[in-house]
Amino acid sequence: MFNPQARWDRRLPGDESQNVEAVEVIARFQKGKIIPLYFVLKENRFNILHINYSWVERKGRGRIFYFKVADKSDNYCLSLDTEAMSWRLLVDQ
Repeated sequence: MFNPQARWDRRLPGDESQNVEAVEVIARFQKGKIIPLYFVLKENRFNILHINYSWVERKGRGRIFYFKVADKSDNYCLSLDTEAMSWRLLVDQ
């Protein structure tokens, strides 16, 4: 049987319960796709070498685009909120 509350049992990437850092992102918009190239966090530049996967979720009237990306040493999760037009780095606790 369908439980309407079940889908909210999980912790979503955009939850305020997670640590988030505002970041500056340079991205390319090509053929209807967003391609993040690098991001800057606390004056450090992280070149994105690979986008592992991406997905989109609705938030109110806007959408949030999520990108699991990798540089040469680590993996990160970036999000673009189209309502606020802001990029964030999601940090797991």
